[in-house]
Amino acid sequence: MSEDQQTVEGMDRIQHPPAVAQAINAIYEADHPLFESRMEELVKGRGYPLERHATVTSDGYELILYRIPHGKYRNNQPGKRPVVFLQHGVTLASDSFVVLNANESLGFILADAGFDVWMGNTRGNTYSRRNVNGLYPYQLEFWYFSIDDLALIDLPAMMDYALKTAGATKLAFTGHSQGCTLALLLCAGRPEYNAKFSAIGHMGPVAFVDFFRAPLLRFAATNYLDVIFLYGVLGNLGVGEFLPNRLVAPLYVTLCHSWILDEVCAAALGFIFYGPSIFITPDDYLSIATTWPSSVGSRNLVHWGQMFRSPELQMRYYDFGTNCNAYKWKPLHGIDKKPFYESCNQEKYNSTEPPIYDLTKITAPNLMFLGENDIMAVGTDIEEIVRRIGKAHVGDFIYTDYAHMDFVWDRNAKHSVDLADVFFRFSPGTF
Repeated sequence: MSEDQQTVEGMDRIQHPPAVAQAINAIYEADHPLFESRMEELVKGRGYPLERHATVTSDGYELILYRIPHGKYRNNQPGKRPVVFLQHGVTLASDSFVVLNANESLGFILADAGFDVWMGNTRGNTYSRRNVNGLYPYQLEFWYFSIDDLALIDLPAMMDYALKTAGATKLAFTGHSQGCTLALLLCAGRPEYNAKFSAIGHMGPVAFVDFFRAPLLRFAATNYLDVIFLYGVLGNLGVGEFLPNRLVAPLYVTLCHSWILDEVCAAALGFIFYGPSIFITPDDYLSIATTWPSSVGSRNLVHWGQMFRSPELQMRYYDFGTNCNAYKWKPLHGIDKKPFYESCNQEKYNSTEPPIYDLTKITAPNLMFLGENDIMAVGTDIEEIVRRIGKAHVGDFIYTDYAHMDFVWDRNAKHSVDLADVFFRFSPGTF
């Protein structure tokens, strides 16, 4: 994003004096401080070392990274070791990699295996909720970001920081769900970053979504419910933040803690979002609910909806539309012309259509970790990823009966051993 575009965006929002904006945001985020120490409780509470780091993106978002520099039970002395970067999926955060016990969560397993473990948090989630340019989460404009911003701005900023801090030349990367999407789009959109990955392990990768089978999500995308949620009525009553943890998590725990409702709640969660799992129990969901969901920007969901509804089999940048003379109603301000960045591909991309991500530019080694029962990362869609990246695809691991969320919430963690083995084979000379 150019400096001029950032200036236009800043001018578009309703200006509040800093003290007023901070007071409004404090009310909006009233319950959020309760979760600030969650990573410390999950990691340090189990006896592992933990470091908190922060880096600021080119457009002002402060991203929080967490680091487990060494293990507890094995490889427990400080020192140089291969770097692995864990990137969460949509509606998740870094705590998804440490929410279970030491021998069950991927973050702990990789630390004990001998890795320097870094966990990222993209803008807007439970931990990365600050913008240094005066935007606050209570403002709709804070949430004006799509998958493009997460992939092309957030991920490289976090990777560069981790590599510089660790003194490494490359890192092994594993993402879950949308975390895989970010790596694919980064390598395609900024090909120079291919050289910074020693290997990329995709756990339940979601990229092409023509055949994904989540019933409620398909219904929502088919009927444009994502667009209605974002833009609302007259383009001004929409919602920027989707599934705020501080509201949803306490509600789930309150309603679903009894033995009568826990099975119903678990089944409903699987139906609405990621599909059922035979490994994750209703009791597990009650524990996981302290970390899930993590907030996601509504425009992120609209971006997925655009790719699902598109008749072509392509991954494109966010579609802002072609109406360069759009107007909207703004509270306390009347009718205003929309800034170009909200409604005009011609201004953003110099084209009526958003650009296509060319996945043939991906050269870093990619490995697929797939579940046979995954209704989000479906075999036919995965085959299209493999076809596009060509020789960059170097292997597959397929797990019987695995569903989409088993890669982060299954206590058996069979895939973790395979990930550690693969990353070690690709790590020599990277640290």
